[in-house]
Amino acid sequence: MTEQMKFILKEINSTLGRNYDLIKFDSLDEKQLLQLLVDLLVHFKAGDKLDVREDDTEMISVRLLEMLGSVKYRPPATVEPSQFRAQLIAGDPRTIHHVMHWILTNKEQVKKTAYLAKYLKVPDIPHDVIQNNTIQDLLDLYQNLMDEFKEVHKRTRLLEKENATEIINDIKEMAIERDIVIKRLENVQVHLIDVNNKEELLIYSKALRLQQERAKELENQYEMQQSQLKLSSDQLKRYLNVIHGQSATPKSVNDVIKRLQEEIQLNNYLVKEKLPQESAQLQKELNIMQTVAMEQHPTRSDIVAVQDKLAAVNSEVEQMVQRRLAAAGPQDDKLAPFRQQATVIRRNKEASADRVNELTATLKEHEAVLADLQSQVKQLLGDMVLRGEELKKYVSSLRSKSSLYKRQRANLSTFKVEAGILSRTLHILNTADPTIEMALVNHKKMKIDEEDLIEKNRNKPSEIAKKSLHDLSQIVAQTAQKLSEMRQEIQPLAEKIKPIKDEYQKVQQQYEQKKRIYEATSINITSQMEPLKNQVKELTDKLNNKELEWKNLRQKITKAESLQEDVMFEMKNAMQSPRKPSKMETLKKRVKDLEEIVKNLEEEQREISSRQGEVEEQSRLWEGTLRLLRCKLQARTETATQGKMHITQHSQMLTLN
Repeated sequence: MTEQMKFILKEINSTLGRNYDLIKFDSLDEKQLLQLLVDLLVHFKAGDKLDVREDDTEMISVRLLEMLGSVKYRPPATVEPSQFRAQLIAGDPRTIHHVMHWILTNKEQVKKTAYLAKYLKVPDIPHDVIQNNTIQDLLDLYQNLMDEFKEVHKRTRLLEKENATEIINDIKEMAIERDIVIKRLENVQVHLIDVNNKEELLIYSKALRLQQERAKELENQYEMQQSQLKLSSDQLKRYLNVIHGQSATPKSVNDVIKRLQEEIQLNNYLVKEKLPQESAQLQKELNIMQTVAMEQHPTRSDIVAVQDKLAAVNSEVEQMVQRRLAAAGPQDDKLAPFRQQATVIRRNKEASADRVNELTATLKEHEAVLADLQSQVKQLLGDMVLRGEELKKYVSSLRSKSSLYKRQRANLSTFKVEAGILSRTLHILNTADPTIEMALVNHKKMKIDEEDLIEKNRNKPSEIAKKSLHDLSQIVAQTAQKLSEMRQEIQPLAEKIKPIKDEYQKVQQQYEQKKRIYEATSINITSQMEPLKNQVKELTDKLNNKELEWKNLRQKITKAESLQEDVMFEMKNAMQSPRKPSKMETLKKRVKDLEEIVKNLEEEQREISSRQGEVEEQSRLWEGTLRLLRCKLQARTETATQGKMHITQHSQMLTLN
């Protein structure tokens, strides 16, 4: 139990930023403990803030149980729900400590469940309100959104696990690439030993690289702008075709006049009929809203009365319609088909007007986007914009360059893979035989020396021409001998590399298989371990509770046994003829003796208080006597150095020299 309290204190201090110790935590009363539990749940976002001292008890119990339900806390099986609720609201320390221990041991689970409960909580709506169609539609929409949230959450969890494995693989690949880059840097350093102007070359190469990157960025930006421009122009053509009746350019004058007349009719309809109707409808809605805003807030009874009035008015309207239909025969109303056709035409006109408004708005937006893109293209390329054959040639050159780039990039990736494999095999060979690295370094140095000699010989063709045929043949023989020696040195290394390479490939395949098996088993084990851990925690909590109950019962049993022994002793003592004094009598006797002692002490205190004045006077006289004696002793010591003192029986006399 002490370890549990220490764990709770440590986690609360780190989580909530408190500074409790065992004494302070044990001295908290019921309200403070309950407030601490509420603060802990609010920290994990299981609910809103509560004040235990000011809010209502019933509301606190409901809100607190909702918070515990949102984090999926379950009370112990041995405790009844009503008893648990009563103990929790009363601030029982054992109950609150058990809840805190469960929350703090399952922090990650509590955070996750509280987050999910925030978005998966179904609102509590009365039954009579649910019957409303609008509320039912909203509830269905809410349920669909909850299901969608569940699916998205599952997918994100799976993606997090997959991303973890991908990151591990990326780290391994980056480590391999780092080794490759280190080897390349070593090779470059070997080649750059005899170069004098290294710093200048590095500066020039850096500037070249920056310019190449800038050129690539500009090319990508230009391609993106061109694609956006093409898309915008295509959209503009489509909208123009839609507006002008599938023909962007009218063919004749009559077509132009006809199109203008249609536009004039459409604009007249919009100005004279549609816009006034919309403005009148908006004004009517505004008046209704103003009247609603000016009225008082309706109560439940007002809403019910309005609903009853609406139902009565609807029933009256239906009755009047039925009476009219019954009174008027089918042959009386001969204009009904024409009215229906007129209403259909009016609705079609309104729908087409709305469609025209939408199309004009989208056309304006795309024209603005097109103007922005054209201005950006002019800023990038100036007034010179490629068109026609020049644009086609430029596009074909870009395609050829992109295909060449893709091909070179594929070759580069294959070279990188081969270089990684070779560097790995070289590393394995170096670990197996350290002399190989020294041989390779010597070989590189010899290559560099040979290249230097070749360059010197190129720079001095006249000297080579001056040499005789015999000297040239000797040089050729020496180089052939060196080549044969180098081949003999490389041949055993190549023979050693082949079996090691095959063995490496086999080991790599086995490693990948074992790795996949290990990852699958680790995932299965972790998924199976979580319920077992929860069961172990629950069993340990039950065991701790049982131990605490056992200790309390043991204390009660010892007290009962001691009381039983006292009772048996009293009974035996009462049965005996030479009866010993009972425990009650002994206690009474002790009490009586103590009372007498207290009485004597009080009398002594009164005597001392009555004699206090005399004692103080006596002590004051003794102090004066002591001071007088000290003065005499001091005077006697001073006479030994300054003069003589004559002491008689009744007087003293000091004679100075």
